[in-house]
Amino acid sequence: MNSKQKEWIKNIAKLGYAAKGIVYFITGALTAAYALNMGGKKSSSTESLQFINTLTGGKFLLGVIGTGLLCYSVWRIIMAVRDTEEEGTSAKGTGKRIAFAFSGLLYGSLAFASFKYISGTGSSSNGSNEKAITSKLLDLPFGKWLVILVGLITIGNGIYQIIKGVSGKYMKDISGLEADKRNALRKAGKVGFISRGIVFSIIGFLFVKAGWLHSASTAEGTSGAFSFLQTWPYGSWLLAAVAIGLMAYGFFMFVQAKYSNISIS
Repeated sequence: MNSKQKEWIKNIAKLGYAAKGIVYFITGALTAAYALNMGGKKSSSTESLQFINTLTGGKFLLGVIGTGLLCYSVWRIIMAVRDTEEEGTSAKGTGKRIAFAFSGLLYGSLAFASFKYISGTGSSSNGSNEKAITSKLLDLPFGKWLVILVGLITIGNGIYQIIKGVSGKYMKDISGLEADKRNALRKAGKVGFISRGIVFSIIGFLFVKAGWLHSASTAEGTSGAFSFLQTWPYGSWLLAAVAIGLMAYGFFMFVQAKYSNISIS
């Protein structure tokens, strides 16, 4: 791969990080406003795209975000195929590369949703996607265990995000920031990754529960995880804290788009 091709891939990755950051920030902002009785709503990434579509100039913004999400999708698949993180072919490394590819497919579907809203063919999101997927899995042989496996993998990813937030490893590819700004970004990243990990862990738990009870209606996505948080003591405050954390994660992704040191072999 020549230097020009590498530069193109780096630009694709950076645009992807920026688009992802915008979606997470809006998801967190809408949910935080809801939790603090300031309007808003408990939102998933798809519902955030719906919100953007209602804004003045929303379709144009969706076009930019959709293109960015598509770029992020391509970048994650490149990470998996070309092993840009040098994870190797061990069981652990292969698992991470599979996760990169799965993430690429996930954000590709989100990009597709953006383009559907622009064309006017997008439908309202009410958490039915997770239920529909779970229902199909439960109809398969050993479907109960497949759903539980999906849940356990999601919980594992959630725990990984929390560990990443606590350890500060998310800063290893950030360069070119002054010390005070780097410190502020480190704090935003810590809160952001931990909050994201909490949401993933709850989603995974709900999938495990859906599989164990053989009930697709129990499976939920981000909005369902937010609702679950609200059932805890001081639930509204917990929800607000996690939602603000997702805003911090979005901010981190947006800054990473500019300052990440992306290496491509």
